[in-house]
Amino acid sequence: MEIVWRNPEAAFERLVLAGDVGGTNTNLALVGETGGRFVIVVEAVFPSRDLTCLSEPIHKLLELGRAKRPDLTPSRACISAAGPVTANRCTMTNLSWGVDGPALAAEFGIVVRVINDFLAIGYGIPTLDVNDPAQIAVLTHPDGSCPPPQATTKAVIGPGTGLGVGFLAWDGRRYIPASSEGGHILFAPWDDDTRSFQEYLARRFDRTPGVEPFVSGLGIANLYEWWRDVKGLPKGEAWQQIEAAPSSQRPPLISKLSETDGTAAAMLSLFARMLGRFGGDIASVFLPLGGLYLAGGVAQKQLRWIEHEHQFVRAFEQSYNPNLVKMLRQVPIYLIRDYAISLYGAANAALS
Repeated sequence: MEIVWRNPEAAFERLVLAGDVGGTNTNLALVGETGGRFVIVVEAVFPSRDLTCLSEPIHKLLELGRAKRPDLTPSRACISAAGPVTANRCTMTNLSWGVDGPALAAEFGIVVRVINDFLAIGYGIPTLDVNDPAQIAVLTHPDGSCPPPQATTKAVIGPGTGLGVGFLAWDGRRYIPASSEGGHILFAPWDDDTRSFQEYLARRFDRTPGVEPFVSGLGIANLYEWWRDVKGLPKGEAWQQIEAAPSSQRPPLISKLSETDGTAAAMLSLFARMLGRFGGDIASVFLPLGGLYLAGGVAQKQLRWIEHEHQFVRAFEQSYNPNLVKMLRQVPIYLIRDYAISLYGAANAALS
């Protein structure tokens, strides 16, 4: 367990227990709220595979919190988890245990809400300040413009291990987040390379693949294999190390190599353009003049290539319809830098 006191003296009107349960780590935090603004007082990180349930780590966090500040008693809780949620319970996708909201509520005597992890990002977006560079990187359009957000729909795409898609509807007072399975719509190739890549994965899957195997951490690993098998790779020790690595470990090695190697740089440039085209497709569906947000670890780690020569935004703005191009140029585009967004989102969901 790792404990971090982020704002130990923070004042608040309400206190929430927020959780983000993933296949690798389980993050729990006591989050204070005042007037719609959230602050993490203390956070605890547990390796998920060392746990069998959430009861014990919650007890540990609450005991540590009360030992330092007796007022650190949450009034309610929300846990976001990586898996489908039914009847306030989540069956974890990559763990042998799940999150049981009713059982936790009975044990701790507070209201407990369980939500999907990507829905938590949707709840987290309204808590962010787009003018705070520690939380948000603003992507400028090729003409240098940064369109202001309007009080209307927002959308979010999240290339991480997989690919999440969600949106936030504006009801005139507040944003209401909703999730989707938009990461599984069909991939739309547009040139020789993307058509070849699609055909390569179609042979592997024995059917036409969706977007997720192209635009995610899994997508970078697939991109490497297509490049190796179809276009060929340079010789050299670095590429030998990448080939010897497990598939899941190749993306960060390619990312590091892209700083000095032209082929690795070309791979991630193509990845950024595929992500941009997909972002444009999602924007065409939701018309997110309130902003298109990029979430997920892969987007954060590939910010250099997303920003390089505006290649993400140039791909984003591509359309056969000139009127749609005009709309896409009015969409603010933000990359979420704050890794704590899921905890902010869970806290916001608990109070919504």
